[in-house]
Amino acid sequence: MYTELYADPSIHGYKLIEKDPIKNPFSPGAGSPPPELVGRDPILEQARILLGRAKAKRPEKSMLLTGLRGVGKTVLLNEIERLARAEQYRTILVEALEDKPLGPLLAPYLRTLLFDLDRMAGAGDKAKRGLRVLRSFIGALKINMGDVSFGLDIDPQTGTADSGDLEIDLPSLFIAVAEAAEERKCAVAVLIDELQYFSAKELGALIMAMHRMQQLQLPLVLLGAGIISGTRLGIATGLVTSVLAATMTFVRNGRSAPNSAKIVLKRGMKNVSRNASTAQAMHARTMG
Repeated sequence: MYTELYADPSIHGYKLIEKDPIKNPFSPGAGSPPPELVGRDPILEQARILLGRAKAKRPEKSMLLTGLRGVGKTVLLNEIERLARAEQYRTILVEALEDKPLGPLLAPYLRTLLFDLDRMAGAGDKAKRGLRVLRSFIGALKINMGDVSFGLDIDPQTGTADSGDLEIDLPSLFIAVAEAAEERKCAVAVLIDELQYFSAKELGALIMAMHRMQQLQLPLVLLGAGIISGTRLGIATGLVTSVLAATMTFVRNGRSAPNSAKIVLKRGMKNVSRNASTAQAMHARTMG
């Protein structure tokens, strides 16, 4: 059995009532979606605007969700991916790991994306060029990191994304991917969770890549989440404030407003008193 919190005016406090555990609305685990996603509409609307503008090839800042663990950054990132797919985006959703560099993490997903674009109907060969650029990028990774390999039987695009400097090569690779998507009349959303695990060099490469997307008005956006602030990111990467501010929007995802509990109650939690005391108790018990 599990317990639910009820306001009980008769005892001037709250009481716990046992309920069926199968119906327990609590969703344990990182990124598990809650029964109701409330209090996050402004963030989702900001994401919709970003996706819409990027798809229309209008310059827009990429988005980074920040905040402490447990406030729902991963849930929001998954919801934003759903919004992107609804807008016919090709999406890449990855989770950064402490022991895996950015390049090897992204390369397999970009390979799959480029093969998908190459199979789509349409004139042009930019998807094949994108695969050649990816092959160059992987070759540079092998020189720098050693054990990086997966099937890509194609000649490299010599001179592009093969310098071995991630801050130069990743923007070149993203340009090739975005141009392939543009040729196929679609857009790409790269969503990365746990960004704090990347090194300063890797974060700087991501930011510079998105800076180039803005400058060239290409349909590729970055939506990230992590325990990192704009100030800390700027200091870590050594990027000038103007570049960072022009490229990224930092959105703090914190506790929901107190009226969020009222919205949850109104949307249909059964057998729960819908008065102000119950909503207040819910917000306090769940810490927002």
